Amino acid sequence: MCQLHSRIRVIFSIYRFHLVRMVRFQNMTPQEYKEKYENFKINYGIYPTPFGDCLIGITSTDKAIVHLTFAHKNETALTELKNNWPLSKIVEDTSNETNEILEKAFSKYASVDDSILILLKGTEFQIKVWKALMLIPCGTTVTYEEVARNINKPKAVRAVGNALMRNNIVYLVPCHRVVGKSGSNKYKWGIKCKENFLLHERECANI
Repeated sequence: MCQLHSRIRVIFSIYRFHLVRMVRFQNMTPQEYKEKYENFKINYGIYPTPFGDCLIGITSTDKAIVHLTFAHKNETALTELKNNWPLSKIVEDTSNETNEILEKAFSKYASVDDSILILLKGTEFQIKVWKALMLIPCGTTVTYEEVARNINKPKAVRAVGNALMRNNIVYLVPCHRVVGKSGSNKYKWGIKCKENFLLHERECANI
């Protein structure tokens, strides 16, 4: 194991189950990114999925997902990736590794052996919110207020909403499981996509 892998894993690791597959997390603050960005490149690819074309970005070292969004316009999606990781060298994947990981992420037939690694870059508050989303049962929804209470910040409802908007790993970091208190169903990628994600989860979980 290379020194970079060892160092990151010592600093960050948390495990959660997503459907029947294991999703492992690494955390990185903006300051830590500035200090470590030269330790890895980001490989990306754009592929079709059951929900539309997606752009996925992974680290060149331990293949952690750093970016997973829809690519309605390829150039726009790639610009967003570059803006989120401005110091990193970003290279188009020619080995098909990104596609294999993407297929694993959306597969209905994944098992606990299909481990997926995610690298979350954000503030302490944002990361706390994103991790809280993983505690929401698959195929179900909660309100922004409930998420705020679950992280012991009951008055930070608007900040929770802002953290969800800054989530750049769709589906695996399930902001689609959060709805408005009045039942509003807004979603960055469209209501239909949100509904399809929830339906997919319910089918996988036999809800």
